[in-house]
Amino acid sequence: MKTLVADLHDNNVIFSYYGFIDESVLNEVLRITQSKLEGNKESPQIVSKVSELISDCVDNIIKHNFYPEDSRVKYKSLLVVAKKGNDYSIDTINKVNEVQKTIIDEHLDYLNTRSKEDLNSLRAKSFVQTASVDTLTAPGLVELVLKADDFTFNCKKLEDSYLFNIHFKVNSLN
Repeated sequence: MKTLVADLHDNNVIFSYYGFIDESVLNEVLRITQSKLEGNKESPQIVSKVSELISDCVDNIIKHNFYPEDSRVKYKSLLVVAKKGNDYSIDTINKVNEVQKTIIDEHLDYLNTRSKEDLNSLRAKSFVQTASVDTLTAPGLVELVLKADDFTFNCKKLEDSYLFNIHFKVNSLN
């Protein structure tokens, strides 16, 4: 049987975090990840792109957590950054409720069917009309999809809620 350490090594995980995520955790995650990428001699553009994706992903987790304030420590998220070949992969997993799952699925299904040109148009529109932006053009999600070279997402049932996973790839040669 493989151990967790062997799995982390085999998947070339350069950073992982499991726990409640807030702004202070995000800042520390970014500091460590940037340091590791710079240690890997990555270009400033790749360090920036990976950092921005992590920041945007975690920002969405922070903004959209549905935990009751008095029991927030029960709501843990997982963040994993790994390098596979020329790609950096960023995975986040967090708990969402039924309403959030429906909204997330709708947003990401919609964005997944759009070209880069359409997404850039949606981004420009959202900056102009931030107060009345169509719910399917949530600026944070549009930014995430535009910054990544590839993304996938899914939700899995967990008791009375769901685990939402979003996976992004950044090619270090781009």
